[in-house]
Amino acid sequence: MLYALTMLAALAADAEPERDRLRDRYERQTQRCEERLIEAEGRWVRVCADVQGNEPRHTERKQRRAVERLIGRRARHSHAQARLEGLGRPETTVEVVFATNRVPDDKQLFGARDQGRLSWGVATVRIPADHPAGALERDLDIVSVQPLREAAFQAHVAAASGVDQGLLVYVHGYNNSFPYAVRRLAQVSHDLQLPVVPVLFSWPSHGGTWMSMAKYTYDENAAARSSAPFAEVLGSLLEEQTAPVVLMAHSLGSRVVSEAMSDLAQRDGLRPLDELVLAAPDIDATVYAQRFAPVALGSADRVTLYCAADDRALKLSRQVHGGYDRLGSCREDSLDSLQHPRLEVVDASQLYVDLIDHDKVAGSPRLLSDLRQVLVGAPIHADERGLVPQGPRYELPP
Repeated sequence: MLYALTMLAALAADAEPERDRLRDRYERQTQRCEERLIEAEGRWVRVCADVQGNEPRHTERKQRRAVERLIGRRARHSHAQARLEGLGRPETTVEVVFATNRVPDDKQLFGARDQGRLSWGVATVRIPADHPAGALERDLDIVSVQPLREAAFQAHVAAASGVDQGLLVYVHGYNNSFPYAVRRLAQVSHDLQLPVVPVLFSWPSHGGTWMSMAKYTYDENAAARSSAPFAEVLGSLLEEQTAPVVLMAHSLGSRVVSEAMSDLAQRDGLRPLDELVLAAPDIDATVYAQRFAPVALGSADRVTLYCAADDRALKLSRQVHGGYDRLGSCREDSLDSLQHPRLEVVDASQLYVDLIDHDKVAGSPRLLSDLRQVLVGAPIHADERGLVPQGPRYELPP
């Protein structure tokens, strides 16, 4: 025992100089990013002010290039700062309670087929040391999975929520395997730095097949088949749990959620959701406005929509669906029909995360910070959220 303690102390001592070197390097990188960001901001201001004496087309091109440069610089600075702030954070674990209608699978724990019934359990996920907000590192991994019966699932949720913790119920989107969805929810719930219990509903998306049209069609059908099982899960949580419930749907998961909420609207006596968050929803904008928005507003105290015009996955989905707008695409005509005091639209078009830009809320430290403000009840016009009103939506400034 003494030998083991001595070895641990020696490893800790060896790690400290390395962490100091990393801190010094990250501080220099953050400083360089900040200097370039200030330079890009100044250039953007000058271009916006220099509108007289130039051809409109020439001015528009200069403004567009200045905005693109500013967006890129802001993204680099945000990630550098998150890496610096994460340095020194200890390794920890997050328990993700889950329900799924996937069939059990030896390789992926649960596979891409619908088993026709629900399974429950709790997965423990390791958050590595020095974890930066928004990152989904390779060593942020599942360390254990414990199957549960339904009653034990409800008991575990009740015990975890305790007195002051709410439930963050998450329904993932297209192309998400079961392990990926578990890891992503663990990362989001950890990075929010709020007392929430992460509860995952994982439907049988195929996963690992980005840009495959055949698998997209498969996932659309799997999502349609999963709305009734999710309605069963959500209804039981609302009936049996007393903690506040926030429901968050990403991408194609918005269809699972919307259909399930329509089913539950027919059930008497269910309490409303405290918050419904739609992140990059891949659902027809007109269909949502006509059919699902009234249900959502009647079943949740507030609805928050995160959208982005540069979301390449939704651009592709729009093409696949005959050119009809996706709700998450932030197109002006579609948003006009959704105006309501309790439906708030956050436009993240001027926030770069990656080449696809479809998972901004989970992958961006800036949007994770805004989501945190949503969950603590801050209104969309609150100063701490730093959003700019633009017609029917609020924009993140470039």
